[in-house]
Amino acid sequence: MSDHPLKPAYEATDYRVGDCFTIRCGERSPPLEALLTESGHDTWAFITAWNPGSIALDTAENRRRMTDLAGRIALLGLPLLEGEGVGTGGDWPPEPSLLVLGIGASEAVAVGRAFGQVAIVVGRLGEPARLCFCSPSPAHSAGNS
Repeated sequence: MSDHPLKPAYEATDYRVGDCFTIRCGERSPPLEALLTESGHDTWAFITAWNPGSIALDTAENRRRMTDLAGRIALLGLPLLEGEGVGTGGDWPPEPSLLVLGIGASEAVAVGRAFGQVAIVVGRLGEPARLCFCSPSPAHSAGNS
């Protein structure tokens, strides 16, 4: 979905996993690839439940949503690490997020959609990180497709 108005902002975001490493769209992450290899997984996703639809919610609601997301990932039995999405423009506060190992792109998109996310970042061992949209762009949802 190359026409989504938030695509440039999402692609310019740093997806940080603690102080360990940063994931960037269009790039490979050697530390992430090492982690995948060590854990025996070859797919991953970076997902948040924070600010669904890129509309700011209050902190208490966002925290509750993140607890729900972590619970849903726990039910899948997949390993996760805490992280945050940090926009490089400085005009949006960092969003707590989860790096989920072993989740495929279609399942991750379904989780993102369930939590109202516009997009998530996904990847596979040996490939660059990529943005995946969970919902249609505003133009498409208005019936202008």
